Amino acid sequence: MPPTHKRIELEDTVAWSGKPLASEIGGEVVLMNIELGHYYSMDDIGSEIWRSLEEPVSVASLCQSLAAKYHAESATVSSDVLAFLNNLHEQELIVVVGG
Repeated sequence: MPPTHKRIELEDTVAWSGKPLASEIGGEVVLMNIELGHYYSMDDIGSEIWRSLEEPVSVASLCQSLAAKYHAESATVSSDVLAFLNNLHEQELIVVVGG
């Protein structure tokens, strides 16, 4: 079971952890965490978020960018993105690199 992690917030900066193996299949990202023995398949938006984490990115700016791109309400996007990022973080797929 993964260790307990600090919850990711809008003020944080996040990036790939370096642990998962990633591959694109049909435009969607599939990840495998060898250490935990788990694999993950992401939909289009999850794949887009994953690709944006190759370099450290501010969670707030990521949410703003997605809200603008998809013409969505900022609060809804922020809530959904934070839930997604926290899930990735709990699975040790991303790390907080600053805040």
